[in-house]
Amino acid sequence: MAKKTLAEKAGETVGYGIAMASDVADSVKTAIGGAVTTVTEALTKTPAKKAVKKAVAKKAAKKAPAKKVAKKAAVKKAAKKSVKKAGRTRR
Repeated sequence: MAKKTLAEKAGETVGYGIAMASDVADSVKTAIGGAVTTVTEALTKTPAKKAVKKAVAKKAAKKAPAKKVAKKAAVKKAAKKSVKKAGRTRR
């Protein structure tokens, strides 16, 4: 084998260095890509669940006052009937 010149040795060393840097960059890129994907999925799923909970809460809130109003109306009717009955006199 022929002896390598200083320039060839330096070129070989630089080539190895670039290859290692490329491998490291690919590893970092993969790790960051995985992290971004995970965070994105978590953020997109969470608001959907919150929206469903809010919708259910709103429906329940709308239904609850209607029931209370119905109960109040029933109480008022009963009170009016009892007042009418008490106000009547027998002949």
